[in-house]
Amino acid sequence: MKILFVNGKYPFCYYYRGYLPGVYSGNYVVDDFMRKDMKVDKDVLMRKAKDSDVIVLQRPQNKERLALVKLFKSMGKKVIFENDDTYLVGKGIILERLENDSQREIAIELSNITNEILSLCDGAIASTETLANEYREINPNVAVLKNCIDPLDEFTCKENKTGKFRIGLVGSVTTNDDYLHIKDQIRKLDEREDVTFVVFGIKYTDGTNISFMDEDRRFWESLKNVEWQPYVHITEYMMTVADLALDLAIIPRQKSYFNDCKSNLKFLEMSLLKIPVLAEDILPYQKDVYLTLVPNSDDWYNHIIDVKDNYTKYKELANKAHDYVLEEYNINNYAPQWVKTIETLCK
Repeated sequence: MKILFVNGKYPFCYYYRGYLPGVYSGNYVVDDFMRKDMKVDKDVLMRKAKDSDVIVLQRPQNKERLALVKLFKSMGKKVIFENDDTYLVGKGIILERLENDSQREIAIELSNITNEILSLCDGAIASTETLANEYREINPNVAVLKNCIDPLDEFTCKENKTGKFRIGLVGSVTTNDDYLHIKDQIRKLDEREDVTFVVFGIKYTDGTNISFMDEDRRFWESLKNVEWQPYVHITEYMMTVADLALDLAIIPRQKSYFNDCKSNLKFLEMSLLKIPVLAEDILPYQKDVYLTLVPNSDDWYNHIIDVKDNYTKYKELANKAHDYVLEEYNINNYAPQWVKTIETLCK
């Protein structure tokens, strides 16, 4: 069975859920992965589609992808829906948080198109059981395939010689309202002279940021002990994290349905680099070992200081976590499962 993975517009999602499984399973993968604009040449796509038995659409969410599903189905191809986030209106996308009616209309249309695509596909793949159960309400033929890491993405972390404890907030935990419940504790930590917050994301290399992140940018800029790391392409991501000399990565995700649908990917990435992890005690992180969960949201400050004051213990945990993720989440071992699962969904 020949499988074609078609990327969406999010390179990080495609890297883990399309590119790596495709490369390590030996099946078709679109060859424009290295393009930073993530555009797909339609002529090349159609040639590959004709030569494939199954097309996996990664994160399909617009009218163009809907048209592609209908076209591929008319060609007699099996089509699989693949996603790792919820677009469910009211629980995944909270309309009250959107600024105006236009944004709400876009969110509703996004959800409706995603659901229509899902209903037309022969099956679906989700990253978590919570998300899979949501999809089963529309299409009963759903399987779960976990995110995995590539051992080739392991780099030696730069040694921290700054004299300050470096706390990393990487990616979406700097936005999406995730950190809001611990803002006061972050400010309290910022009052210390022995810590630095390293914020990876929000800003681009030219200093600009996405408009809806203005409030997040203003908060982080209001702190005195903040160091910025702008966005980078996925091909530069892990080596960039390794170069930040982080002592700790924190994942303060608020308890919500949206976050229950998310995977433990940030833990996997940080553990591959042997960086200690503190995570909110929520569903994505509860099944793993060798990370420290914060069961009480009011206790983040104390947990962070405990890591700082007892660093040898937490560094040993991080070393064990490194071995654990290489054993349990290694794409070398898990890629064949993608092929087997897709074949089962197509029966």
